[in-house]
Amino acid sequence: MSIAERQKAFTATLTEVILPEWMGTPWNFYGITETPGQGTIACGYFVTTTLRDAGVDLARIKLAQCASEQMIRTVVQAKYIQRFSNVAMDQFLEAIRQQGYGLYITGLDSHTGFLYNDGATIYFIHANYTGTRCVIKEKADNSVVLTASKYKITGKISADEKVLDSWVKN
Repeated sequence: MSIAERQKAFTATLTEVILPEWMGTPWNFYGITETPGQGTIACGYFVTTTLRDAGVDLARIKLAQCASEQMIRTVVQAKYIQRFSNVAMDQFLEAIRQQGYGLYITGLDSHTGFLYNDGATIYFIHANYTGTRCVIKEKADNSVVLTASKYKITGKISADEKVLDSWVKN
């Protein structure tokens, strides 16, 4: 498989197969479930559990409990990481559009989740601790949590050769 084919297959596995199973799973700060729809899940555990289930080799518990920036730096090569501090939401989303199609681990002031750029719309997929208090997929520009965060860090996991090589082996 070419890198482009692996990127699309990896992203499709997460966005079309694994992540939809988690929609509606209740959020809890101490949630550690490994089964979608059963028990509760915290944001860091949501990210690491779904990546693990997609075949990414990572330390699920350790990374779920650390700062999202450390999680991202552990999983994604530095060249695919971008940091944003006090940047307007429209500028932030434009930077994601410029990076193109793909899936990004996203760390906020005190939260983590995924950004998914499908080429037309950017979505924030996360274990939401406000409102619905469950795993949701929402348009990024409508996300209260994403908009409120002053600091954002993204790591484009679907472009990372290290992640894709690990995934192909599994």
